[in-house]
Amino acid sequence: MRYAVRFLAPGAVAIAEETVEAASELDLRNQYLASGRVVLGVKPERQTVRDAHVDVSWWCRELRALLRAGMTAVEAIETLAASRDDAARGRVHAQLLKSLREGQSLSRAMKGTGAFPAVLIAAVTASERTSTLPEALEDYLAYDDTLSRLRRQAVSAAIYPSLVVALGLVITVFLLAFVIPRFSRMYADTNVQLSAATQVVLWVSQTLADRSSWLLCGVAALIVGVAWAVGQGWAGRALVLVIEGVPPLRKQWDHFLLAKLYQSLALMVRGGYTLDEALAVGEGLGLGARMALGVAVARREIARGRSASLAMASAGLTEIVTERLLAVGERSGNFDGVLQAVADRHAQAFATFIERATRIVEPVLLLLVALLV
Repeated sequence: MRYAVRFLAPGAVAIAEETVEAASELDLRNQYLASGRVVLGVKPERQTVRDAHVDVSWWCRELRALLRAGMTAVEAIETLAASRDDAARGRVHAQLLKSLREGQSLSRAMKGTGAFPAVLIAAVTASERTSTLPEALEDYLAYDDTLSRLRRQAVSAAIYPSLVVALGLVITVFLLAFVIPRFSRMYADTNVQLSAATQVVLWVSQTLADRSSWLLCGVAALIVGVAWAVGQGWAGRALVLVIEGVPPLRKQWDHFLLAKLYQSLALMVRGGYTLDEALAVGEGLGLGARMALGVAVARREIARGRSASLAMASAGLTEIVTERLLAVGERSGNFDGVLQAVADRHAQAFATFIERATRIVEPVLLLLVALLV
């Protein structure tokens, strides 16, 4: 994280200020204390998502093409900065160029912007050891494509049921609030004994018709509230909580999270990271508290000297096939290939579940909505 530090250097008569990066404020103060400088104030620099937004996939593809054409990293980023007229993206590129011209590595400069994911920064860091930055960008693009494909499948599967439910509710409310009240006049002119169900429907429809203005306001407020919750990420978190509470759905959700974890581990191990280093990055992938705890347990077991397969198994991050694959990878030395194979297995399992669930849920929802109407 980046901090703005005000300090007094030994022998200096004026207060100086600079921006530095450190793991925590305590580490930063200890560094300055060790060098004899007196810290007067520390303020973390926080960037909003809007200020740090950049299309990471586009950025990686363009940078890879420019590097393969023979440009240096600074020349390539200068070209990217000139090729897109976007204020937020321009600020990111300006900060990158400033850091690179100060002598920082590309990975450190990327981390300082707050605009790039930890997995990409880890891949770039690994490539700096071997001078294979284009290959690292290509590996990240493969990782991103896999996760994007899984997300698209999940979103596509959810769109049709959502539309069916929304349309069914709209039709139902329209019938209750506007159509049935007009038909109810026929019953008022007859002496027919109405069933209990019919009386309930007529009462509900008449109540909605009498309070139509409140109904419209409520629908508008609901739409605004849902849009706001989605924009703030609350809807997604609520959905994850629901999924976590249903064991069959949680099992399938774990396939997605494990695909993301093992895909990132394969990318970093292929780039030269140790498994412990890769797992340290994996803790920040947004896998949720349960999975992040499993990653922390695996790191602890590896630090105690256990093999990777046993450590991952004790952390609940494997099943029998995965554990045996990891053991084979340890013996053969092709550990990154095994990690990729495990990621592919989980990705395929999640994609298969989405496909089968779509085939079952869509006709069931249509039937339910038709019955409701």
